Amino acid sequence: MSVSQSLDRPGSRKRHSHASSRGERVIMQHVPVLLLVLLSFVLMVMGAYMLLAGIASYQAEAFISSWDKQGREPSVVAWEIAHNAAQRAIRLYPVADGDRLDRLGRIYSWKQFRQPYAAPAAQHSRRAALETYRAAIAARPSWPYTWARLAHSKLYLQEFDSEFDQAMAQAFRLGPWRIGVNLELAEIGFDAWPQLNEAQRQATRESTRRSAAFGNAEAQHLLEIAQRTGRIRVLCESLSHELISMRKLAPCVH
Repeated sequence: MSVSQSLDRPGSRKRHSHASSRGERVIMQHVPVLLLVLLSFVLMVMGAYMLLAGIASYQAEAFISSWDKQGREPSVVAWEIAHNAAQRAIRLYPVADGDRLDRLGRIYSWKQFRQPYAAPAAQHSRRAALETYRAAIAARPSWPYTWARLAHSKLYLQEFDSEFDQAMAQAFRLGPWRIGVNLELAEIGFDAWPQLNEAQRQATRESTRRSAAFGNAEAQHLLEIAQRTGRIRVLCESLSHELISMRKLAPCVH
């Protein structure tokens, strides 16, 4: 009998079929294990990236906290380190994240923030802050602090347009009892008072009242802003006599 005839025998084909079936079953049994290993590897890599992103975010936030306490523009070296850390945190994170984008926007806002409004020397950093806040809002549209910061960026650029109006309105609507938001809106309103429409002025007065009602420190901070911007009258007219007396705002006492 020839070899070809032997291979064509029914028994031979049956044994070949059984062997093939066993091989397929072995492969199928190992597929879940392979998928689990692959998934574990992907999760491990993502976890490593997120850990590094978290470290970079912490580093950038530490710089911002230090600048807040000092109240002055950061050095060029400090700003570059914070900027690189904030960008690294965004790059390493797997998705667009409003918190990380907002942090980068704040770092841009700190660069040359002592420059006068609409100063040509500060246009680049202020425009970068504006664009970054826009991206942060696209990723997290319900966060009032970013809306307030976007409005502040428009103030620094002296752009009192529909975007400024929307940012003020959204921050006011989304953060009615967030004192940080109300303080920033009051400051923006005092600074931009001549450019505000009546609705924006009413909102500024309400943010002022809410901030002063929160505590003495907030009321004194408002007084400092009002003195710097020449808006003592706006401050006083925004508060009741009882609140003025409670917070001991001497310039408002007649």
